[in-house]
Amino acid sequence: MELAGPVGRLELVQTVAPLAVRNEVLLDRLYRAHAPAALRFALMLTGERELSEDLVQEAFVRVAAKLDSLREPEAFGAYLTRAVANLAKSHFRHQKVVARHERTIDLTALVVPPVDVANDALLIALRRLPMRQRAAIVLRYYNDASHEEIARILDVPLGTVKSLLSRGLAKLREGFRDA
Repeated sequence: MELAGPVGRLELVQTVAPLAVRNEVLLDRLYRAHAPAALRFALMLTGERELSEDLVQEAFVRVAAKLDSLREPEAFGAYLTRAVANLAKSHFRHQKVVARHERTIDLTALVVPPVDVANDALLIALRRLPMRQRAAIVLRYYNDASHEEIARILDVPLGTVKSLLSRGLAKLREGFRDA
């Protein structure tokens, strides 16, 4: 029984290959399907390409390790996005603690130039927003997530999502009016 083409070979691998190989193929598919959107999300949250890549890789490892125990495995992308948001929040929380405990702070080191983003003014304005507002806006307007998806990813009520979006957009408008 010979299957033609790459799809046929992949199906053959999935049926006769050892479990470890099948798992590797599954993880590869999951990463290729969900990592680009997660990377865009992380980049919009952090503004730093290397940090974003690290956050996405760490989030992928964490979510993939729990793949068998996920309540909704088909929502892998949402779990990954949530993990990225949590890791970004932890990173920035850690950065605040470090800054608080440093005796001297070089203010120029705190300003991170945007990377791979077409509109620098928008990224700077986004970075001025509180983390939850920034995450909600990026999910809604860059990842095209619905209000319900954002609520699930950020683990907040639907009304909170609407409030985060409304307040975040108001602050962005205010920032651009002042500029």
